Amino acid sequence: MATKKKCHKSYANQVSRAWLHRELYRAYLAARKHKRHTKDVYLFEMNLTENLTQLCEDIIRQRYQPSRSIAFIVRFPVIREIFAAPFRDRIVHHFLYNMSYDWWDRRLIYDSYSCRIGKGALLGILRLQHFIRSASEDYTKEAYVLKLDIQGYFMSLSRQKLFDRICWGIERQFAGNRNTGNLMKYLWKQIIFDDPCKGVRIRGYWSNWSCLPRTKSLFYQKAGYGIVIGNLSSQLLSNIMLDQLDRYIYYELGYKRYGRYVDDFYIVVTAEELAQLKKDISKIDMFLKGELELTLHPRKRYLQEVHKGVEFLGAVVYPNHLAPSKRFKNNFYKAAAEVGMGYRDANSIISYLGLSKHYDSKKLSKRVFDYYGWDYSF
Repeated sequence: MATKKKCHKSYANQVSRAWLHRELYRAYLAARKHKRHTKDVYLFEMNLTENLTQLCEDIIRQRYQPSRSIAFIVRFPVIREIFAAPFRDRIVHHFLYNMSYDWWDRRLIYDSYSCRIGKGALLGILRLQHFIRSASEDYTKEAYVLKLDIQGYFMSLSRQKLFDRICWGIERQFAGNRNTGNLMKYLWKQIIFDDPCKGVRIRGYWSNWSCLPRTKSLFYQKAGYGIVIGNLSSQLLSNIMLDQLDRYIYYELGYKRYGRYVDDFYIVVTAEELAQLKKDISKIDMFLKGELELTLHPRKRYLQEVHKGVEFLGAVVYPNHLAPSKRFKNNFYKAAAEVGMGYRDANSIISYLGLSKHYDSKKLSKRVFDYYGWDYSF
């Protein structure tokens, strides 16, 4: 017994409890933002000090394991599967994000837009517009854009490759602090290799999954593949994994007019570069298969002349303006309808209004407002 206690004490001394508790509290504050009205958060906060202390001890003593999630289907803006992690686990997700984000963000190329502070869909659209104008010399010459998509990205991710990549970064980020690095490896291993389908609770009915392709559900993936869509940790992991693709296209293939949002990416080239680009599509596909165990979507490969208008992230880039895409319009109408029926909060259409200011879409916004009898004064 004495040996066992000594072992626990020795490990506990590797990482300061006070530091870990402080960082978990910071993660808790981030995780509860806009969620304090939920039952999960309320129950955790009823015994906040005890719960955080227990979580700290479980991590220190390597007893932490993710709890069971709740799975359900959402249909807006597109049908997809959600695994909602318990609040306790979301605190761990935020802790890992807080510890890892800055180091990885400095490494990522500028034109990776998804889930990065100060970036997002709008920057991706504006950068595409900039690259098109650059390659076409302000639409005076021919230029082309290639858009590619990875098939079943989140469902196809190899958990082992994700963990290997995370460890690669940890060994460099915490080269002078092995104890913290080991703690990070332990927690990432618990999150990445956790099987969210094991013991999951279903909200709703199994029949809700009938409209979702099996390639988009974790329930039908082979062992060791697929991560949960929506978790903060998953958003960071998706960027970390595809940083390798970004660097391959940007540095090895040499395409500087390149950008990526999650698994959608584009390359803009001049007419003189077009022939080489066509050859390099197979190189990109081979890199994904060989290095990342991923595959380009066979039906989502678009190569077109830029004068025709290029659709990306809900916008269509035309020579002299940005226009909302058909999908953006449909989602805007649907969001407004659900607000009008009381199913959603009015704040849910603010993002559409914000984006529409950058598009040639005042008529669209006014039509939506007029249809529901709202005053339009934007």
